[in-house]
Amino acid sequence: MIEQEIIEKLKLLGLKEYEARVYAALVILGPSKASEIAKESEVPRPKVYDVLKELHKKGFVDISEGSPTYFKAVDPEKVVASLRDMYIKSAEDVIIKLKSYQKEQRQEWFPIWYLQGEWNIKRNVEDLAERAEEEFISALVDWKLGFKFKKAFEIAKRKGLDTKIVLPKPKRNKRYINALSQFGEVFLISIEKALDEEQGDFELLTKALFTSEMSYSVEGIFIRDGRESIMVYREGEILKGLIVRLPFIPMFQRVMVFHLINRSRQ
Repeated sequence: MIEQEIIEKLKLLGLKEYEARVYAALVILGPSKASEIAKESEVPRPKVYDVLKELHKKGFVDISEGSPTYFKAVDPEKVVASLRDMYIKSAEDVIIKLKSYQKEQRQEWFPIWYLQGEWNIKRNVEDLAERAEEEFISALVDWKLGFKFKKAFEIAKRKGLDTKIVLPKPKRNKRYINALSQFGEVFLISIEKALDEEQGDFELLTKALFTSEMSYSVEGIFIRDGRESIMVYREGEILKGLIVRLPFIPMFQRVMVFHLINRSRQ
């Protein structure tokens, strides 16, 4: 059986479904007849010949004419390298073409943007760190978020920013803390305790921000210079982000995070 993951990745590199199945089957079988390839690839026999001809035209399959005719897959390292090069060239061509269509950007200010897609959220958090001038502060409810956004912390370290990372108190070991400590100061707090206590305005605000009783749950906040922030949250199974550029909100979030830092020192 051919793993579906291999088929999907070959498709991402530019092969069609049947092409990916036939090529992967040939790699597994070695030199084979069309009937054997059809059985292994689960591609209908009438279609196999056309697919093999197309792969041969692309240089991914060699043919030995005879009775019967045999087919052989070209070395996967060479094929994947060729697909990768074509993929990169296509991507570069598309970027150039699209930019040539771009009109001059309107200089309008939009204070809030909604993000979706983990790669897109990560890109924006990294950009946030890149544009920070003095300070990069984060409060992470989900421990895994620190590893997901490791590149943003690396950028902050490279720029010499004052980096502070607030984390929930560990339940097992300090490996995770040590890994993040190389990027900045790490402060441990009990989110649960902060949510349970109602001793003042800050506790109420912490509860409003980090509570999971709503249809969403906040997993982390990243703030640059108290001027812009990105809140990462999960709505159901979907990871989302919220960019806020209204100055008073990021500054307010910064004050709240420093309140939590002071609590951790106590």
